[in-house]
Amino acid sequence: MKDAFTADMTTTPKTLSVSQAAAVCNVGRTTVGYWVRSRKLFARRAGRSFAIPVEDLLHFLASTGQPIPPALGNGNAKGPLFKSFRSCWTYWQAEGKKHRCDSCITFRRQVQDCFCVRHNGSCGCPESCRQCRYFQEMFAARFQFVYQIDFPAAVFKGLNLWGGNAAWAELCGLPEDGLIGLGVETFIDPSSLAAVISVFKKAALGENTGLIPAPVVITTPRQKKRSVSAWVFRLRDPEGANLMLAGDIGHEQDGESQTS
Repeated sequence: MKDAFTADMTTTPKTLSVSQAAAVCNVGRTTVGYWVRSRKLFARRAGRSFAIPVEDLLHFLASTGQPIPPALGNGNAKGPLFKSFRSCWTYWQAEGKKHRCDSCITFRRQVQDCFCVRHNGSCGCPESCRQCRYFQEMFAARFQFVYQIDFPAAVFKGLNLWGGNAAWAELCGLPEDGLIGLGVETFIDPSSLAAVISVFKKAALGENTGLIPAPVVITTPRQKKRSVSAWVFRLRDPEGANLMLAGDIGHEQDGESQTS
């Protein structure tokens, strides 16, 4: 059965049926069914059957110490393996948890990056993002690498901040928890906002980015301003996200002395 499966696959599919997953993993259908029913392995309902995202199967096998079959394509990949992305309301429904999704603006507006609406008061999530298992699995896992960078580093998608390391939090005068979901306009000074947005637009179009031509001015909640050199680089995963690095931090000035 395994040979029949691999013979038909010229490229790795995005999802597998229970039978296909069992064949490629060389286990029985009942074993895969148990993984799904016990919520150890995520699967989407497809009529009366299940569709198992390959990303989730790879993550499950790796996290449980099982060998990754070569037929899954990137079994030899050196990078980390992540669960497939799904919305917060889909995640909690699959987990059997009851959140106030029906009354949450994230669900009503179908916002995929739920943490970006936490600050408007209409979010139904009972936990902070740092304590939220969904945020940790779907988002934070994808930017853990920034904590290995010694200088200020942060991950953005669109015009919102996903998170940053301690050095970036210090630069912005905020706790690390306070970075999550912020719009760039809350900490990029108006004098630098157009240049930053322009580079983000280039990244969204697939153009090469790098050093932002002019120094970027960061404004802290206490209205202190810091001028930095900043670089923007496109990330492969998460798709559509950018990494911003800061260096050569200038002297801190208050708002009045900066503009006088």
